[in-house]
Amino acid sequence: MAKKKAASKADANQILSRLQGNMKRLQRDAEGLLGRTRKQATQLISRDQRRALDRLFSQAKKLRADLEKRAERASKSVESRAEQFISTLEKETAKRLAPILKRLDLPSRKELDTLSRRIGQLEKSVRVSRPVAAARPSVAAAPPASPTVQPTSSSTE
Repeated sequence: MAKKKAASKADANQILSRLQGNMKRLQRDAEGLLGRTRKQATQLISRDQRRALDRLFSQAKKLRADLEKRAERASKSVESRAEQFISTLEKETAKRLAPILKRLDLPSRKELDTLSRRIGQLEKSVRVSRPVAAARPSVAAAPPASPTVQPTSSSTE
């Protein structure tokens, strides 16, 4: 029986050592599995975070485009309102200044333009007539004639 006990003790030791080896291997495999699981979880979280960031960026881009469109519309609206205001202001100013300018008896722009053209024509005719005047010395030596003022008819007569 001692042999049986010794053999059974050796078998038990052998089984125990195999069991311990299997447990160590099982523990390493479990640790490896846990490491891979952690890695995959980290990757999944990273993917989700990337997706969330991508969604945020796309929303920010859409918001930016929307804000740019709104700013452009607002700018156009402000410009058109300013143009309308300036136009109204010019009309109102002209309307209110017209009676004052009439009382001042100032010439209009049209009258000034007409006079400027007339002066230009007269200067041109004087330049053309000067060579003719140089050819006749007696006319050039004579004193210039004083301008005659024609009386204007008054409506109070």
